[in-house]
Amino acid sequence: MSTSQLRGTVEGVLLGNRRVVFVESILLLVLVWELGARVFGITDLIASPLLVGSSMYGMLQTGDWVMHFVASMKRILYGFVAALVVGVIGGIVLGVSSFWGRVLRYYVLVGMAVPGLFVVIFTAMAFGISDTTPMLATAIITAPFVVDMIQSGVENVNSDLLDMSSAFDVSRARVYRRVLFSSILPEVFSSIRFTFSVAWKVTILAEVVISNVGIGFLIRDNMSRFSMVGVLQYVVLFVIVMMLIEYGVFSKLEKYLFHWRENVKSSMGTGPR
Repeated sequence: MSTSQLRGTVEGVLLGNRRVVFVESILLLVLVWELGARVFGITDLIASPLLVGSSMYGMLQTGDWVMHFVASMKRILYGFVAALVVGVIGGIVLGVSSFWGRVLRYYVLVGMAVPGLFVVIFTAMAFGISDTTPMLATAIITAPFVVDMIQSGVENVNSDLLDMSSAFDVSRARVYRRVLFSSILPEVFSSIRFTFSVAWKVTILAEVVISNVGIGFLIRDNMSRFSMVGVLQYVVLFVIVMMLIEYGVFSKLEKYLFHWRENVKSSMGTGPR
């Protein structure tokens, strides 16, 4: 094997797979973090991967984190479902009805412009320590963006499909199910990902502001003791869980729902030219 062939093989192995590149980037980040903390002697300021990993190992063995983790995940799920349902239904209504689209469009824009921290503080002051606070904050922050995405998808539905459905006297319920919803499925899936990514951030922020249980509460507790290692161990734990959900659930669901796109591309790319 020549040098150029060997180089191409190595580059293909190291850079040709997105998962490999992602793992390599994580390892590089950890290495730079560890070396930077040790060389400059600032482990008290930014901790280090070894210190955080050791602390996480001890934390996981105690099991005290389980109750807080379950509480946070329950709040995330509540906020995620509430925001998604409101956003999808609202987006379809605004996209289908020109009247409601004109009336409520500016409210959607205002909702998109409201700072998230203000919403979290307002809901915390209004509802106190309860599951309602992160759920409502998540819904208020993310629903306008979901409405905007779904509305755009509805407005971009192929009009020829709707005209054909009308010509063949297809029932309204079937048009919504087989034409409208199928056409906006990519926007719905994007909304699912966006809502979930925002839901866990808002929930943790709400727990940091006002809560006596949850991962956010543990982060605030370690912040009050100026323990950077303690803060980072819970941040890293939650990020790992969210990444597992992203790649273990959402990525597989995306492949299942949109596998037909690859089939269409393959069929269009075969045959005589």
